[in-house]
Amino acid sequence: MPNPNVASLLEQGHNQLDRGEYQAALQIFQQAAVLEPQNPKVSYGLGLTCYRLEQYHESIEYLNKALRIKPNYILALVWRGLACQKIDQAQQAQADFDRAIALTPQDSEDWQGRGIALNELQRYEKRKLLHLTTKH
Repeated sequence: MPNPNVASLLEQGHNQLDRGEYQAALQIFQQAAVLEPQNPKVSYGLGLTCYRLEQYHESIEYLNKALRIKPNYILALVWRGLACQKIDQAQQAQADFDRAIALTPQDSEDWQGRGIALNELQRYEKRKLLHLTTKH
């Protein structure tokens, strides 16, 4: 049975995120993690907060945990894809967006994210090819 305190903390954390109070949100989600470390919504909240704080590697770690607990957690997939884009992991970002699209094919934001990831991947491949051809 879910802990009612965790539900309250999740709500408080998201309210702080909405207000742009990212450090406060982080502390609240960390409190929730102590109470329910295996709650995917808690890991998602931590991942989203770290993303907002531009801590993309930490964001990905928390979102990975949320996805280990709940593999088809669409929001966690999308935000992990966005975080991967920020650290130039276009291939992983594309895979996350593809999976999110497969789960919710009607969501245009997922399609847009996939397009951005593909564009980044193509630019990376072109840079790599250019680098290889200029070495010889």
